[in-house]
Amino acid sequence: MAQDNRIRVMPHETTATIPDRDAAPRILIIRLGAIGDVIMTSAVPQAIKEAYPNARISWLVEPLSVPIVRMNPYVDDIIVFDCKKDWVTLLRAGKLVALTRAVRAFRQLLREGAFDIAIDFQELFKSAFLAWLSGAPRRIGPAPSREGNRFFMTELAARPAHPTWLSQANLALLAPLGAPQRPRRPVLVVPDAERAAARDFLASRGLVGAPYAAFCLSSSRPQKDWVFARWSELADTLWEQEGLRTVLIGGPERRVDALGIVESCASQPVSAVGYTNIMQSTALVQDAALVVGLDTGLTYAGLAVDTPTIALYGSTDPSWLAEEPCATVCFHPLPCSPCGRRPTCRQYDCMQAISVAEVADTVRRLLKQRLTASGATKRSRAATL
Repeated sequence: MAQDNRIRVMPHETTATIPDRDAAPRILIIRLGAIGDVIMTSAVPQAIKEAYPNARISWLVEPLSVPIVRMNPYVDDIIVFDCKKDWVTLLRAGKLVALTRAVRAFRQLLREGAFDIAIDFQELFKSAFLAWLSGAPRRIGPAPSREGNRFFMTELAARPAHPTWLSQANLALLAPLGAPQRPRRPVLVVPDAERAAARDFLASRGLVGAPYAAFCLSSSRPQKDWVFARWSELADTLWEQEGLRTVLIGGPERRVDALGIVESCASQPVSAVGYTNIMQSTALVQDAALVVGLDTGLTYAGLAVDTPTIALYGSTDPSWLAEEPCATVCFHPLPCSPCGRRPTCRQYDCMQAISVAEVADTVRRLLKQRLTASGATKRSRAATL
């Protein structure tokens, strides 16, 4: 299909149409969810503010991820997109007049922001449609695009196919604005009250002041899951070999499974699954000695504070973690991987291939590296005194 001549495809290095640094553009970030995607986009407002200190940044997000965005100090306003379910219901019921009214009402809400620029990080039809609905005269989306979202954009920014650090793919969309492209950690600030609540929760379960491993158990798709019985074995192995207790973290849908892990372990893991909110769970991850998790949002919460992280991958591409110094990936690529949302097997061989021994060995290596680095830092400081 021929490229629409109204759309400019901008190379990654572009400096075209860059606003003056003293300008005060009103910028709408569109990243609706899920939690992991929002965390991966959390450095974007920081990069924009460095380029344009007077910019006013709004973030359009779905309710589940609002707490993550609310704590981002570089975001000025949050617009909650909680209309999807209602819009779909009206569409399926054939109530097109009511649907049109609902869409127009949300359009009015968006246009009250008087946005100069809308940037679509979601890369879907619905997010591109919302960018267009905002009325922003300049709308930037990723290239290559999906679901026809390029037809709602005025510019497309080349996005790397295989990013090698967490924020690279998202920061690439800021190239048309001249924002800095250097690697960044996620911006994920936990309020003191939520961190205190997380520590009180651990204390109520008898875990006070001792180092622990955080296990992030929940995923959005079954092909991302590890063999569930292996979590119990890993918890006992880390207790026996490293003296680490385990804290289980996940969504409420995993509460019964997590309790099964607790009951089957000799090491007395603590289950926070279904008992802590998103920010408290984030605090538990960030305060951990290390994190072991699936390709899921909270697994990456510790990267913001350099927590050693082991990510278990199979159906998705882990290449974007390649240059994260505190992250290690356990991944056994097969001819069919990564299969994404279309698995070609029922038993998920790629995740089956990750053994407890492999993860435990990786834990041991990461802890040793962290101890060695800490010792070197102390010796360096002593030498300068």
